[in-house]
Amino acid sequence: MTASINALNAPDVRRLDANHQQLLNLSLQLEEAMEEIGTDPEYADLQRLSNSIFLRLREAHDLEEQVLFPGFDHRAGSCFSVMIIEHLKAEHRYDRLVAEELRLTLTALSEGRCTLPLDTIARMLRSFLECLRRHVSTEKLMMEALLAAESEEREIFA
Repeated sequence: MTASINALNAPDVRRLDANHQQLLNLSLQLEEAMEEIGTDPEYADLQRLSNSIFLRLREAHDLEEQVLFPGFDHRAGSCFSVMIIEHLKAEHRYDRLVAEELRLTLTALSEGRCTLPLDTIARMLRSFLECLRRHVSTEKLMMEALLAAESEEREIFA
């Protein structure tokens, strides 16, 4: 990791928050586009949004792992933080795999090569978006705990 274990700074917090907000906005747009499955013969919005969310997800994960996780681990005061961080990194890997699968599925759909029923694709999208929102919520709570601990110069689990 390239980040130091210094306190989270304002630009890092803004970048993390902006990234999370962009992911949530893309999720809403993807959900709205999903409602149009079957009415948009080209599925252009779904394909464009899935490409965007895949790229934004990678950027968000990289930023979290470089900035948020080291600070959280440093301030945690418990070996529990290692387990939390490893769990979140595993979720990152899973989220990326699912995002890539959705991207490929929606590309195939837009090119007329997808054999999956539309309701299956809709369920895939809903499931992914639910996991994504839960993950963003968890990391926002993690960031809030870190910021509170840093401002009070204490450990997170103290």
